[in-house]
Amino acid sequence: MTSPSTPPLPRVVSIGFNKCGTRSLAELFRGAGHRVIHHKVRDRWPVPRRIGRVMKDNLAEGRKVFDSVENYTFYCDLMINDGTETWEGASAFREILRDYPDTILLMNLRDREAWIASRLKHGHGEFAQRELKARGLSDMEVLKDQWRAEWDAHLADVRGFMETHPGRYLEFNLDTNTAEELAAWLPEYRLNPADFHDIGRSRGRKMSGFTRWLKRTVSHLRPRFLR
Repeated sequence: MTSPSTPPLPRVVSIGFNKCGTRSLAELFRGAGHRVIHHKVRDRWPVPRRIGRVMKDNLAEGRKVFDSVENYTFYCDLMINDGTETWEGASAFREILRDYPDTILLMNLRDREAWIASRLKHGHGEFAQRELKARGLSDMEVLKDQWRAEWDAHLADVRGFMETHPGRYLEFNLDTNTAEELAAWLPEYRLNPADFHDIGRSRGRKMSGFTRWLKRTVSHLRPRFLR
């Protein structure tokens, strides 16, 4: 935490895809007392804003990327995925650095095929159905190939661009790096590795048939507000 006389810490923005530890990273920063946005901006009642929508609207209107949500330290899961469109806020990494030059961009990643498998399971399959609908697809294999291509292109694009901004870029691989390493890379944020938990990987846990059916049904039928 900073005192009133201490300059605020630079923003840290996760520019990896969802299902790459975003919730765990959010809890790591939140546990250290930092203000965090994880997918939703919970400043409006009863319907929160989606950070991806805020970013895209700001860019379209010529405003700074995080206009109206600048008073946060960590941002992650920047995706729009509402069944009508799909957009990765992480793709705006150039604009983020343009508008906030001291930002630290954090590329969170994992094995690509494990990421695809996790996305397919997300929301008991409801996330993938929204992706199919938004993209006008009916073939799940085509969707998986598009995700692969987008992963490869995004990673190559970020790495190429950030070669000229090495002090503003970190890669955190969930398969090969630890929370202790990330805390050491960002000492001024006073991150506690104990706050980093493997939150999202729960699909393989044993549940009764009824519980599994209920969770799947609720996930597919609950209303999703397009804001």
